[in-house]
Amino acid sequence: MSERTLPPAKSLVKYLLVPLAIFAFSLALRYAFFTGFILGDDPQEMHASIFMMGNPPDLHDSFHIRFGVWLFNAAFFRVLGVSEFSFFLPTFLMSASLGVIGYFLMLFWGYGEKNSFVAGLFVASAPFELLIGVVRANVLIFSWFLALGLASFLMLEKRPVLQGALLAVFMWLAFYVKLWVVYLFPPIAIYYLFNFVRRGSWKGAASFATMSLALHCAMGIYFQSAGGMFFPFFEYHSATYPVEPGALMQVFSEYPRMLFIGSQFGTTFFGYVPYLLLAMMALKLALRFTGSKSKFARFDRADVYLIAFYATFFLMLEFFPNTFVFDRYYSAPRIFRYLAPLSFPMTLHLAKMVLDVGKSGMFARKLGRGWPAAALAVLIVANIVQANDATMPGQSYRRALLSVVGDVESLSPSNVIFESWTKFFMDEVYLKDRGYNILTVPNYTYDSPADHEAWLQEITPSLKGRTVLVTGLGSYVHYGCGTCGFKLAMFSNPLGPEWKMFSEYDLDYSDPPEPARVWIREA
Repeated sequence: MSERTLPPAKSLVKYLLVPLAIFAFSLALRYAFFTGFILGDDPQEMHASIFMMGNPPDLHDSFHIRFGVWLFNAAFFRVLGVSEFSFFLPTFLMSASLGVIGYFLMLFWGYGEKNSFVAGLFVASAPFELLIGVVRANVLIFSWFLALGLASFLMLEKRPVLQGALLAVFMWLAFYVKLWVVYLFPPIAIYYLFNFVRRGSWKGAASFATMSLALHCAMGIYFQSAGGMFFPFFEYHSATYPVEPGALMQVFSEYPRMLFIGSQFGTTFFGYVPYLLLAMMALKLALRFTGSKSKFARFDRADVYLIAFYATFFLMLEFFPNTFVFDRYYSAPRIFRYLAPLSFPMTLHLAKMVLDVGKSGMFARKLGRGWPAAALAVLIVANIVQANDATMPGQSYRRALLSVVGDVESLSPSNVIFESWTKFFMDEVYLKDRGYNILTVPNYTYDSPADHEAWLQEITPSLKGRTVLVTGLGSYVHYGCGTCGFKLAMFSNPLGPEWKMFSEYDLDYSDPPEPARVWIREA
C-alpha cells in the first residue's frame, strides 16, 4: 500500500458532504442511544464545570488542574446555560467526529471514497464508541485528543516539523485530561529514534520536544504564579490504592474481561470487535509464516502504527502502576471507560484489514471485488445491535428516571426525597427552580439501605405537606453501588402505611432486582 498526501479538494462531495453524512449518522446513533447521567463522576465533573464559569481553578483539586475535563463544558454552559443538553453536547460532538477522522485516514491511505465512507460509518457504529459516546466521560475527551494526535502523526510524516508540533499540542491537551498520555511516549520515542538512526531525520523529534517543552513550561509557570507549585498535577492526581500481592491476578483480569466479555450486567462493551480483530491478525500471521505472497500477509506502516498505539496503551494501562510511587503496585479502580482510547484505533484497524482482504484479491472470484465493503455494511448492522445491548442498562435507568421526574411534576409535592446522588441532578437539572424541597440523607457517605431506612423513619413524622419518596432508582449505573440508597428489598421493615405507592418502573439491570417506585404521603 503506497501512502500519499491528500490531494487538493476537488470534490464537494468527497471532502465535505461525505464527512458530514458520517457525522450526521454518528450523531443520530448517539441521540438514539442517549443514556444521560449514569456514571459516578458526573456530579463532580458537572460541579467543576459550573464552578469554572466564574472562578479560578483550585490547584489543590485534581479536576480543576485537568482543564481539558471542564474547559469545553464551561464554555458551552456560558453560551447555552447549564442543562443536560449543554453538559453532554461537547462529548457528543467529539465522539461523532471520530468516524470522520477514520474516513480521512482511510482516504489518505488510498482506500477510495466508497470504502473509506463505509469504514467511517463502521468506526462511528462500534459498540464501545456508542456506549462511551452517549455518556459524558472525561476519557472520551482524552481519546479524542489522542485520535487527533494520531491523525496528525500519520498524515504529516512528510512534513515532520508540523507533525511534531501538532502531535505535541494534542498530547499536551490530552495530558491535562489524563496523565496516562505518557503511556504513548515509548512508541513515539522509538519512532523518532528510528528515524534519526536509519534516516538521519531529526526535525520531527526536535519539533515535538521543543513544542512539548514550551507548552509544559508555560503551564508550569502559570501554576507557580497561581498556586506556588510548578506541577500540581503530579501531587494531586486521581486516587489509587495499593494492591495486595494475592489480589494482583484478579486486578489484572479486570480489563481483559471488560474487553472480551463485557459488563457486570452481562451486557457487551466491545462486542465482536476485539475477537474479529484478533482473528484477522491471526490470518495475516498465518499467511505470512506459510510463505503466502498475498498482499494481505504484509504488515504495512499503518498496521504497525495502529498496533503500536493500542497494544502499547493497553499493556501500560494493564500493568503500569497508576502512581509515581513504586514501593508497591498501585492501581486505580478499574472501570470500563478507561479502555476508551483503545476503541478508535482497534475499530479503525479492523476496518482497514477487512478492506485489505479485498485489495489483496482474496475471495474476489466468488464474492466479487466489492465484498469487503458489503461485509463492513453487515458488521455495521451487527454493531448497532450490540450497541443496543451495551447501552441497555443506561436506557432502562433513563426511562425510569424521566418517568419519575414526570410523576414528581404531576404531583406538585412540597417535599421530594431522593437518594443523594440522584438529588444532585434534581437540584441542578431536572427539578431546578421548581420550588420543591428536595431532601436526602444529610451525610453523603451514608450509602447503605440501613442508613436510609433509619433516616427515613426519623424524618417522616416531621414532614409537612405532601411528600413524594422515590425508592429503588438508586444512583449511577456503571461501576456504581447497586445496593445503595432507598432499596426497599434491603430494608428490615416495609414502608409505613402512610406511604401510598403512586407508580412503579422496572429496572432491567437491577441486582438485587427491584423496580423504581414513587410513593406519596399526604400531609
